[in-house]
Amino acid sequence: MSFFADLKRRNVFRVAAGYVVAGWLVVQVVETIFPAFGFGDAAVRIVVIVLGIGFVPVLIFAWVFELTPEGLKKEKEIDRSKPIAVGSGNRLNFVIIGLFAMSLGYFGYDKLVLEPGRNAAASVIAVEGLAEVRELMNERLFAEAYARARELDASFTDESLRNDLWQSVSRRVSLTSNPPGAHVWIRAYNSEEEDWEDLGQTPLEDVRVPGSMLRIRLELDGYQALYVAGSGRGEYRLEAVDSLPQEMLHVQGGEFKNLLPELGNPTIDLPDYLIDATEVTNQEYKQFVDADGYGNPEYWEQPFMQDGRELSFEDAMDLFKDQTGRAGPSSWEFGTYPDGMATHPVGGVSWYEAAAYARFAGKQLPTLFHWYWAAFVGEYPPIVSEYIIPGSNFGGEGTAPVGTFDGISPAGAFDMGGNVREWVWNKSGETRFLLGGGWDDPEYYFNDRNGSAPFNREELNGFRLFAPLDKPDLTAAHKPINKKSRDYRVEQPVSDEIFEVYRRLYAYDASPLNAELIKREDAEHWMREEIEIDAAYGNERLTAFLYLPHDVEPPYQPIVYFPGGYAMFRRKNPSVAENHFAFFLLRSGYAVLFPVYNGTFERGTDLAALASNWKFETNAYREHVFQWSKDLGRSLDYLETRSDITMDRLGYFGISWGAATGPIMIAVEPRIRAAVLVVGGLDTTPSQPEIDPLNFVTRVRVPTRMVNLSADYIFPLETSAKPLYKLLRGAPKDMIVMEGAGHYTPKKRIFSETLDWFDRFPAPKP
Repeated sequence: MSFFADLKRRNVFRVAAGYVVAGWLVVQVVETIFPAFGFGDAAVRIVVIVLGIGFVPVLIFAWVFELTPEGLKKEKEIDRSKPIAVGSGNRLNFVIIGLFAMSLGYFGYDKLVLEPGRNAAASVIAVEGLAEVRELMNERLFAEAYARARELDASFTDESLRNDLWQSVSRRVSLTSNPPGAHVWIRAYNSEEEDWEDLGQTPLEDVRVPGSMLRIRLELDGYQALYVAGSGRGEYRLEAVDSLPQEMLHVQGGEFKNLLPELGNPTIDLPDYLIDATEVTNQEYKQFVDADGYGNPEYWEQPFMQDGRELSFEDAMDLFKDQTGRAGPSSWEFGTYPDGMATHPVGGVSWYEAAAYARFAGKQLPTLFHWYWAAFVGEYPPIVSEYIIPGSNFGGEGTAPVGTFDGISPAGAFDMGGNVREWVWNKSGETRFLLGGGWDDPEYYFNDRNGSAPFNREELNGFRLFAPLDKPDLTAAHKPINKKSRDYRVEQPVSDEIFEVYRRLYAYDASPLNAELIKREDAEHWMREEIEIDAAYGNERLTAFLYLPHDVEPPYQPIVYFPGGYAMFRRKNPSVAENHFAFFLLRSGYAVLFPVYNGTFERGTDLAALASNWKFETNAYREHVFQWSKDLGRSLDYLETRSDITMDRLGYFGISWGAATGPIMIAVEPRIRAAVLVVGGLDTTPSQPEIDPLNFVTRVRVPTRMVNLSADYIFPLETSAKPLYKLLRGAPKDMIVMEGAGHYTPKKRIFSETLDWFDRFPAPKP
């Protein structure tokens, strides 16, 4: 008898075959039953491991022993020359055949009955998961959507649904480095630090990455690690270790265009250059002070011009004192910075001091072009802002050590938004540009141009430096950049007949609100209700937040709020703690209505691109203005349904963008009884006449107070704010002008002047 024939007659063969079949059957049953009882894949793996471990001792036992009609015998005691009697080995054959039959039966049942059910259940899970991911994307929670897609991927058995899933949250890119061979990690910009995804080594072709803006890290032996933000496309340049000055970044140049339309759309070719990764710190600036930087005229190259006359070196140095009369920034005392502030950015310096330090350090102040290129590097500014602003030091309690906040730019620079404002080289009239915004500035300062007198030494004024490569000609980049302006001394509002035509464009038909209370939040001093109602256009739903104070009894006096331009770049409505303007009104006993105007916060559209590029003459921008008025009107329609609100004392509070838009909103909404417009004015760029505030301001007939700065760059006092005030027809009207530069008045002054006005006006109807 051959070896294989003998093996088949032996007990170990039959036992092994039976064990394998029975084990497979057990695994199939377990995979079907366990999930119903809440056991996951780990439990199934444990069963498979136990079966695998048990297979070895079973084989050993079957090799040594066999069950016969006479009982359990050792293998060597069995006579294999005789046929196996029925009832012994053949019985085992019958058992094996039975197991095979059961397995085949179960396999058929699984394929014909259970598998269709599993597939149907998997399809339901996939569809629900896809809807969940799309909702996260609609809420612009990109990191969360991508992470959820990765969790769901394994549960998608339908390939078309899996494709839909990844098309919703990701894109395909090709990425390389110079030199190649760099290891690449990426993560969605607003994801957590532990979410880095290893893409492999460059060059990378057609790899999947999150559909949002990314954080990108490249590493290669012998080269400095590169950490930047961006889309993930293109080539990334790596620098050899120790090839760059400490803490400077190599920025790849390009054609600068379409970022500054209100400045005439200047276009310039920028060669590669270096820029500081962070702002200049107190301890770095202290080196300049200790080296007698304020006593050495060699560092002070530019003439000191103030109010049209040139100051001597000595007279200028008398102006550059700290709080104790020593040479140094205005934020210092005793010739040094406050304890614990060494790595904070230096603040309280003039443009002249920043330029002098740059010469001392062997670098330069960046031009406006170099600064903006490092902030955006060709990326779409409104999109970049949406990511960087939430990760920057805006609305804080003071400066933070440089690099603390993770709002990294596409060039790899930190704190380009917030912390301190940053002086750059260029002039605009008699001012110098001051970019990026400081910790106490509105968020839209990251995008908007700001300027101030070069002697301005406010605490929020700081800087970073840059260094050109290969000695390029910077003449064009250093030229003054003057802002466009309209001459309101000669422009006049339209006639009443034409205005009536314009006003009708803002009207909407009365229709059911279909109001729904989405959420109610309670806090120590206030309650916030999130309400949804039907908008007056496009079958959309309009969200409005109604804040009610706890400290007064109803009926409440309401104030409707129109925010500043930051609302265009954020995709989540700020909390009361973040929104100081709603908070001070609440604590003073007013109810605050905060409509989510179309194009802002959760209802974001392309408005950010239109406004940041000053495309006020486009039809798209015009439609947004109509919709804002209708959003405000529908929100007031809702207020009228509330018995706890008194509508006869309704006020309007607008800041910056909300103040500039205020004349339109107030003129077409007769229910507004008083208004406060903070740091607003008439637009310096043209717009279509039916949305031009100039044609509405003379139709504002309610008591109105304006609060402005003496040296506001965005809405200049003489050419923008005062013309608006002069044209107001409200009685009474009032204008508070505070000394200061920039575009933001001290909060406490805003609070006091606003509350004073709303406490006096409007008076209740008799």
